[in-house]
Amino acid sequence: KFCGKETKVMPVNGLLLTLSPNPQLADQAREAIGARVEATLGVPEGIYQPLAVETADVRAAHEFHEWLEALEGVGQVDVIYVGFEEPSPTAP
Repeated sequence: KFCGKETKVMPVNGLLLTLSPNPQLADQAREAIGARVEATLGVPEGIYQPLAVETADVRAAHEFHEWLEALEGVGQVDVIYVGFEEPSPTAP
């Protein structure tokens, strides 16, 4: 399906974060990320933190990614999955 301007789609990104080996910095990063409405944290494994991000548009997805890369306690952001979802007609 073409995702042009006439089609409203919501990017869904699956990311894998490499967090700081410093537990305090890693926890601070998780807390900041978890406070964002578009983010859903997965179960961490050591310094690795899976993350799902659902944004309103591609620009918001890009801005969120840049925010993650600049966040203290985040060493690396790997993109594992990118998909496009149509908004639910029942979503508020």
